[in-house]
Amino acid sequence: MKRLLPFIMCLIFAVSISLSGCSEMDRGGELREFLSLNEDSFSEAFTEEPCSFSDFNSYMENWAKASSIDIVYEGEHSLVLKNKATSGYDDEPSCLLLCSFNTESGSTNKRVITTAQTSLLGPVEHGDILMAVSETVGDQLVGIKEIPKKYLSCDNLINLSKSSSNNILTSGPVAAVSTFHRSGKQTKSDYAQAFEIKLSMPAEYTDPFDFGKSSNYPNPINVIGGFLASGKSSGRLFDIASFESKANEGYTPYYASAVVVVDSNHIESFQSRFEKSFESIQEKFEDLESEFEYTMEETDMPDKVLSEDVATGLISLMYTLNTGVCEQDEESGVIYSASYLKSVKTKKGDLDIAVGIRARGESYLDSLSAEYETTAGLCSTKYDFNKGGRLWNSDQSSDLITYFTGCVPQTGPVESAVSLKSTENDFIAEKLPKQNMIIYGFEKGDRKTVLENITNFLDPSIQK
Repeated sequence: MKRLLPFIMCLIFAVSISLSGCSEMDRGGELREFLSLNEDSFSEAFTEEPCSFSDFNSYMENWAKASSIDIVYEGEHSLVLKNKATSGYDDEPSCLLLCSFNTESGSTNKRVITTAQTSLLGPVEHGDILMAVSETVGDQLVGIKEIPKKYLSCDNLINLSKSSSNNILTSGPVAAVSTFHRSGKQTKSDYAQAFEIKLSMPAEYTDPFDFGKSSNYPNPINVIGGFLASGKSSGRLFDIASFESKANEGYTPYYASAVVVVDSNHIESFQSRFEKSFESIQEKFEDLESEFEYTMEETDMPDKVLSEDVATGLISLMYTLNTGVCEQDEESGVIYSASYLKSVKTKKGDLDIAVGIRARGESYLDSLSAEYETTAGLCSTKYDFNKGGRLWNSDQSSDLITYFTGCVPQTGPVESAVSLKSTENDFIAEKLPKQNMIIYGFEKGDRKTVLENITNFLDPSIQK
């Protein structure tokens, strides 16, 4: 990372900020100039990808020192800065500007980081303004988890994020977990040759509800489950001894394996079908430009296999379970509900499958659960529905939401103000359930408008 130009820019900021007697009108123009300088400085500092968060911390330390901004918390994956309230405005509502820094692609963070930096400088008069930056690695939100809640607690929290359109998100999705269970006794297999089928993903942290990407890693449970289901439907004779998965909580499973015992007359056709499945996954990973491990290898003969009833239930669920995008508005593209195969396990002959669900509203969640309950009945499995609340929510009548929904008009239905994908706000709500917050997504060309909206909100002289 190059440091010379950023440091020079910081000196320019320091000189500029030290000027006194400017009016609010002058301050608006001054902040717009700071935004441009911040962007130039950031572009010079982060031209290589990926980068380390320690490099970013060093960059921000120089900027904060020259800009008379305090660093109040510095972690391995996060940073919190504070611009103290101006004299006489200590009782004004505090505001925290939250943004993420993706170390896999440093230069792509410019839009959000520089807008937050400049907003942190604030209007002429203001209450406490804080800026928190949390590291992300791909979809893994590592930074937000380490920030102590005392540094996140404030009157108003604004999570700034890149977006293809300008929008204000005022709450998180409703979440639930559906489970399917079938009890059974293990039995001896009539067949003689066993194989283990394994699929391992290179990324252990991918958001199952982020459908905005051009491509996503496939779910190993879907892949192997689909392969087994297609094998049964084509008349291949085999028993299932086990089916297991591994995942980090809240993320798409990164590993699945199944042990099957195949009829000797069907081994060749079973292997041929696996080759076709492999080619399909290989093509997918070529698009992702990523490595993977998908194998079918002979293994030790298991003592017992799943009963026919349990295996049939498993295959039926793999066929019929509706996962991925479950309900969507065709015209607007708004996704109302979505789900993913969260886990599968077979222990002592029993089958357990868990499905993670998110929806924009209770009615969509209940509708999907009703569908799953019907599916469970058709597949002769026991169904259970563990319904949670919204992952995060805010006071819809607060000044924060009233102001920003007023200056950034929502388009589409009310549910479009909710995002299904995982966000830092989900983790903040676990620490601070009553924290008032929004997510402000904005386009690249609207940075100055976002800066103006935030500084006006922070200005005590402007009526909210």
